[in-house]
Amino acid sequence: MKLHLKRDLSAGDAGFTVFDESGMEKYRAVSVKTKVTKKTNLLLLNSKGDIAAKIRRLPIVGTYTFVLKVAKSHITFVIVPTKNGILSYFYGNNWHINGSISAKDFTIIDVDKSVILSHRKHADYCTLEIFDDEHELYCVSAAICANLINTIEKPVIQAANI
Repeated sequence: MKLHLKRDLSAGDAGFTVFDESGMEKYRAVSVKTKVTKKTNLLLLNSKGDIAAKIRRLPIVGTYTFVLKVAKSHITFVIVPTKNGILSYFYGNNWHINGSISAKDFTIIDVDKSVILSHRKHADYCTLEIFDDEHELYCVSAAICANLINTIEKPVIQAANI
């Protein structure tokens, strides 16, 4: 299944819209702040407005740690920026990432080397090709998390003044 992920800049809060190939909205990610902890979480809403998944960011220093919750199960997705690049880990399943999260061009692969998700960046949207329909919500949630990371997508070499 092929979906398109686009950042929704019209709202004041961070949000994303996910479209299918025909251009119909399939999911919408909206941010909500909890009253108790004042943390911002994302809710992934289906086209009917029902909550399909929840994305919660944990405040762990030096990492981007997200808990992706679908129904009663969850996966933790950790992104660690280092001086040698960005490392990423999934906890709760056997997935790993090949490619570059910083360039938004990566694939999620299962332990048996089968591709779960292919994520490609375009000028103003991303293409998500999901090969495992059972994990569609986790794939969309992980793609949203990867797109929440502010990275330099086109590094430029700066000339030094001599």
